[in-house]
Amino acid sequence: MSVTENEIVESKERTAERTAEMLAEVCAVSRAREVTAVPEGKTRVAVLMSGGVDSSATAYLLKEQGYDVVGVTGWLIKSGSRCCDTGMIDAARVCEQIGVDHHAVDLRELFKTQIIDDFHQSYARARTPLPCSLCNTLIKWGALMNYGRKILGAEYIATGHYARIEEIDGQVRLGRAKDPRKDQSYVLWGLTLEQLKHTLLPLGDYTKDEIRAIAGNVDLTTANRPDSQDLCFIPKGSTPQEYLAGFLPELPGPILHALTGDLMGEHKGTHNYTIGQRRGINISHSEPLYVTSIDPDMRIVYVGPKEALLRRELTASFMNWMLEAPPVEPFRAQVKIRYNSPTAPALVTPLPDNKSHVVFDEPQPAITPGQVLGIYDLSDAYIFGGGWID
Repeated sequence: MSVTENEIVESKERTAERTAEMLAEVCAVSRAREVTAVPEGKTRVAVLMSGGVDSSATAYLLKEQGYDVVGVTGWLIKSGSRCCDTGMIDAARVCEQIGVDHHAVDLRELFKTQIIDDFHQSYARARTPLPCSLCNTLIKWGALMNYGRKILGAEYIATGHYARIEEIDGQVRLGRAKDPRKDQSYVLWGLTLEQLKHTLLPLGDYTKDEIRAIAGNVDLTTANRPDSQDLCFIPKGSTPQEYLAGFLPELPGPILHALTGDLMGEHKGTHNYTIGQRRGINISHSEPLYVTSIDPDMRIVYVGPKEALLRRELTASFMNWMLEAPPVEPFRAQVKIRYNSPTAPALVTPLPDNKSHVVFDEPQPAITPGQVLGIYDLSDAYIFGGGWID
C-alpha cells in the first residue's frame, strides 16, 4: 500500500504526541521510587549506562571530577537481549564498584513503538533507517534525560559518546572528538541547544585506547568488554534481512537494469535491499551491479554499474538545528550522508516545512533515503544540525 508524504508527517506527529505521553508515564511511575538527595555543594549527573566500557568510564571519570553521579540504564527489549540482560547487570556492577546509585528504567513499550516498529516500517517504505540515531533523540535525550532531570534531580546527563561540547563566542557547539576513528557527533545531530547545555561528554577528549587503559587501571568489570557492532534488537548472528523476514511479507517483483530497463531477475521483497548494495543481488553479469534505487509501490529494484550510484543533490526533512536561530539563506557547509563516509563540500538551502536541499560540489555515491544528513561547518569541526534524507 502506498504511503504518502502527508501520511508520514501525520504519523510522525502522532508519534511525537504518544512519545510525550509515554515520557509522562515513565516519570509518574518512577516518582514512587526512593531517590537519594543531592549532597550539599555537589552537582548531580545522571550517567546513561549501557554496560559497556565507554559509559562505565564516563561514570568513573565524572565521579573522580567531583560530581554526584547516578547511573541510569534503560530496559529496552521486551523479550530480553544480550544488551539488556547483560548490560543492566554490568552497569549495576560498575556503579557498585565506584560507589554510586544505579537506576533501571522500563522503556520497553516506548522502544518498541518508536524504534523497533519504525525500523520495520522504514524498510517497508524502501528507506534504510538509522535506529541508533533515533534512539539517541527519543530514548537517551528523551525519556532518560527526562527521568534524570525530573526524577533524580540531575542538572546534567552524560553518555559515553565520543564528541565534544564547547562554548565558542558564547555559543554552545557540538564538536568532533579527539579520536577521529571514534567520532560520534554525526549520530547526535538530533540534539537541541537546550539539551546540549545540560549534557556532559567527557570521552570526547580521549582516544578509545586511553579509555580502555583508564578502565583497566581501576579494574572496572567492563574494561575488556568488546564493543557492540550490531543493532541491539536483532538476534546475534542474524542479518537485518533475516530478522525482517519475521515481520514483513514476501512481495516478489522484478529487478531491472537502471540504464537499459532490461529484466535482470526477480526478488522476494524490496525490504531485502538498500541503496549501494552489491552482495546478495545474485545476478550474473559482465560487470559488478549495485542497487541504485528502489520503488516499493511498484515492487521494483533497480541495479546498475557503480557510476549509476552517483548523485549531486538530495532533500532532507525534519531538520534539527543546533543554532540560536535556524538558517534562512543558502550557505556553504561540509555535509555527511552516512556514518562511515567523509564529509563533502556542498551548498545547503533551507526550505519551507522544515526541509533542506543540498547540492554537492562533486557527485556522491549511494545517497540513501532514511539515512541522516549531517551538516558541519566549513572547517569540518562542528556539527550544526541535520535531518532525514528523503
